[in-house]
Amino acid sequence: MVTAVAGGTRTPPGGPVLVYSKYDFDLDRFRRVLGEALPGVVLNYAGSPEEAAPYLADAEILYGWGFSAELLRRMPKLRWVQKMGAGVDDIIGTWPFGTKVLLTRTDGRLIATRMIEYVLAAILDKSLKLGVARAQQREQRWSYIAMGSIRELTIGIAGLGDIGAGIASSLAAFGAHVVGWRRSPAESEGVAELFVGDAGLEPFVSRCDVLVLVLPLTSDTSEIFDEKILMSLKPGAHVINVGRGGVLDEAGLLRAIETGAVSHATLDVFATEPLPQDHPFWTHPAISITPHVCGPLVPEDVAPHFVANFAAFTGGRPLRNTIDVARQY
Repeated sequence: MVTAVAGGTRTPPGGPVLVYSKYDFDLDRFRRVLGEALPGVVLNYAGSPEEAAPYLADAEILYGWGFSAELLRRMPKLRWVQKMGAGVDDIIGTWPFGTKVLLTRTDGRLIATRMIEYVLAAILDKSLKLGVARAQQREQRWSYIAMGSIRELTIGIAGLGDIGAGIASSLAAFGAHVVGWRRSPAESEGVAELFVGDAGLEPFVSRCDVLVLVLPLTSDTSEIFDEKILMSLKPGAHVINVGRGGVLDEAGLLRAIETGAVSHATLDVFATEPLPQDHPFWTHPAISITPHVCGPLVPEDVAPHFVANFAAFTGGRPLRNTIDVARQY
């Protein structure tokens, strides 16, 4: 637990700020970046509810992630919450303030680059048949491999916000035929064909050799990719989820793999995290998992967004990436 008052003890127009991260190993980096960028601002740091307790009564601004709705209820002077990450699904369902407290998120473009690399690596690993090459190496067997190409694939991006749009543009630059799905119409760079709304979901999925999920989790998207939708994929499709685990019906995915509708799934996010020890995904030969790491919150990357919003907040100007709590995004 550390309190930092950059440049003195004067309370700024925005009031004391609580910087909270459940990964407290990052707090020193946030302390350095924010301390330099916000001189004169009262900045308190915590990595657990216990460390946060001394600051809850006075904090007017919360910048962080991994906190609970219960923690928010213990902050009577709270005026604004900004998530360090691009998603708010972990708190929006239990958001206790209605519209009385402003909620913003970090611009997804600040973390998109690393997620693009993850998706590209997952696709190339399969299209280039590197798994076959690794197996042959283990067997000390020299045998020709007919590698595929990303240019031969139709890749569907479900969710075309900041991150999904970046993934779509990057894959299109590699020569993939990219199709997209979103809940409402909007221009999407890099997308050759756009499918919209509930009526467009099944036709969209039926085009996909690879399906990339980049959706936020809301009441409308919970398990939207269920068994019926997954069975509409091209036979042997590859499913990649870097959005939120709850948008994918995990039992339905296992059944889709059993039938051959899905040949492989690369998953970074899950309905329950950490993934339970008895979960079948751990040992399934057709599933690759990573522990929700493909979009890390690098302090030097994401903190400037908060700094810019802080200037807007204290200056009475509109903030970027404001969440409509009724729509949940």
